[in-house]
Amino acid sequence: MGLLQRTGRFFFEWRDKLPVPLVLAMPVIARPRLIGWVFGLPFVFLGEAIRVWAIMHIGPTTRTRKICADRLVTSGPYCCCRNPLYLANLLKIAGILVITGHPLFALATMLFYALEFCSIIPYEESFLAEKFPEQFKEYKKHVPALVPGSGKQKKFDAPASFDVVQAVRSEKKTFLSTTAILLTLALADIFRRRQAA
Repeated sequence: MGLLQRTGRFFFEWRDKLPVPLVLAMPVIARPRLIGWVFGLPFVFLGEAIRVWAIMHIGPTTRTRKICADRLVTSGPYCCCRNPLYLANLLKIAGILVITGHPLFALATMLFYALEFCSIIPYEESFLAEKFPEQFKEYKKHVPALVPGSGKQKKFDAPASFDVVQAVRSEKKTFLSTTAILLTLALADIFRRRQAA
């Protein structure tokens, strides 16, 4: 296994724990302003909506620490880009970083996620290419990795395995963590303003 594969596996297995230091630092250094909330929240909501849509098609396998797939999902947002969950996460992260109002912190955080996603995506896709060789080759030829509309889209028909209620239930922890981050930013800002008054 090469360095990129090992790095991808590391980030994949620890993807929910590695951002913790960034999240803990956020309320300390954040300087939210109203304009940040106005422009940042739509990205957070859009990202979460895409996550729910993707989970309606991929199911709860995104919650595991071990890479797995019983089928190649090509329906819903997966017919627009091969990695809609990572696109959704980028949108949410960008929205939260706009709210923090700290450009250097935003830059450092985006560099961290660029490294993470640039190693996880090839790691996951090499697994899919090995498990579904012909199907994934055709899929990859027609559907871009991350940016919808940058490839030769093709209609792929595969049924969704979940309905919206099941997808929302599956996202409960993500909803809670996102809400906690946003509340923490708001409370830290209120506390800082009162201290300065």
